[in-house]
Amino acid sequence: MNAIVKLFNGLVGPAAVIAAGTMGAGAVASLILAGAWFRYDLLWVVLFMLPLFVVAVDSSSRIGSVNRGSGMLSIVRSHIHPSVAWLLLLINVPIHLLIAMGQFSVMASAFLSLFGLHPPMPGATAAQVDQYSFFEVVTSLALAGLVLWLVLSQGYSRMEKAMTAMMVAMFFCFLAIALRSFGEAGAILAGFVPGIPEDLPAPESGTVRLSTSSIIAIVGAAIAPGALLATPYLSSDASTGPPRLRRDLRKTVINLGVIFGAYAMFILIAGGFALYPLPNHAEIETVHAAGQVLTLAFPESLSFIGPPIFTFGLFIAAMTTLVICVQVIIYLSLDMFNKPWTYAPDNRLFRQLLIVVTIAAAAMAPFWDFPALLKVVLLMGVNVFVIPMVIIAMIYLLNRQAVMGEHTASLWRNGLLVLCLVVSVVLAVDKFPDYLAML
Repeated sequence: MNAIVKLFNGLVGPAAVIAAGTMGAGAVASLILAGAWFRYDLLWVVLFMLPLFVVAVDSSSRIGSVNRGSGMLSIVRSHIHPSVAWLLLLINVPIHLLIAMGQFSVMASAFLSLFGLHPPMPGATAAQVDQYSFFEVVTSLALAGLVLWLVLSQGYSRMEKAMTAMMVAMFFCFLAIALRSFGEAGAILAGFVPGIPEDLPAPESGTVRLSTSSIIAIVGAAIAPGALLATPYLSSDASTGPPRLRRDLRKTVINLGVIFGAYAMFILIAGGFALYPLPNHAEIETVHAAGQVLTLAFPESLSFIGPPIFTFGLFIAAMTTLVICVQVIIYLSLDMFNKPWTYAPDNRLFRQLLIVVTIAAAAMAPFWDFPALLKVVLLMGVNVFVIPMVIIAMIYLLNRQAVMGEHTASLWRNGLLVLCLVVSVVLAVDKFPDYLAML
C-alpha cells in the first residue's frame, strides 16, 4: 500500500492534471471512432504525436514555473504585444466554452444511457424528443452542481489530487477494454506503419468518414491550445521553492508520454477490435453505440456489463476535460483584466466565475443539436487551427532571456517545437476544405 501511495504522489502535479484533462471525452471519442471506422490503421498517429505532446506541455509548464505569479497572457502582453494577448483571449474563450458544452453533452448522454435513456432515433415522435430533451436539461444542470461541488471543495491541491485519481481510474478502466484484443497482434503492429486509409462511406447517414479528419481530431485532442495555455497557470499555482524543471519533465514524460500514450493506444485498439467488425461500424457516432466496445471484453454471460463500464469511463473522461476547459476560460479572463487568477479558496472572483461559466455551459449544452461524441470530435479538430498561434507565442517566449533567464530553450527543444508547429500548420491548411465538408 505504501508503494502505491508513493507512486500516486509521484504522479500528482500539473502534468497529471493536464493528462487527466487530455484523457477527456474528446480524446476518447476521437480514438474510439478512429478505431471503429478505420480499425488499427491510425495507431501510428498516436505514436508520432507523443514526443511532440510531451515537449509542448513541458515547455509550457516551464514558462509558469520560471515566472511564478505571472499569468501566461500577462507574459504575452509584456513581452510580445497586447494585441496578441487579446487575440488569444477572444479566440480561446468561446472555443473552450463550446468544448465545455460538448463535455456536458457527453456527460449527460452517458449518465442517461446508464438508465436506458438514449437520444431519439430518426422518426421518433415529438413527445419522445421532448421527453429526452427535458431529461437532458435537468441532468446537465444537476451534473453542473456535482462538478462545482467537487471543484470548489478545497482549492487547487484537492483538485490536483482528484484529477490524478481520475486519470489513474480511467487508465485501468480502459486497459480492461483492450485486454482481449491482443490476439490480433499482427494487424495491431501493422497499424504503427504510417499510412492514410481510404475514406469510409456511411450510407445510412449519407456522410463520409474522412480519415484525415480523424487524424486532425486525434492530434487536436492531444496537442490542444487549452493544455498549452492552462499549464503555465497550473505550474505557477503548484510551484514552491526554486524551479525543479528536471523533476517536472520526468513527471510529464510519465503522465503524458507513458500513461496517456498507453491509454490512447488501448482506446483505439479497443475500438478497432470490438466495433470495426460490426456491420454498422461506419454509422457509430453516439455514446450508446460506442458503448458496445466493451461487449467483447467479457465472457458472453457477463457481456451486458461492458457498455455501462465504458459509459462510466467516458463520463469521468468528460468531467476531467470540462474542469480544464472552465479553468482556461477563467485563468485567461482574470489575467487579461489584471485580476487575481490564482486558484485558491479565498479567491472569491475565481469561484464566482467558475460557477457562472459552468452553469452557462450546462444550460446551453442540451440545445446544441448534434450527436454528443461528434460534438467533441469536431471541436478537437478546431483546436488544430488554434495550435499554431499558441506554439509560435511559446517558442518566442521560451527563447527570450528576459522571460526564461538561464532556462531558455535548448536546440533539441526548439527543434521539436518547430516540428510540432509544422505538423499543426500542415494539418490545418491542407485539410481545411475536407474539415469544412464534414461540418
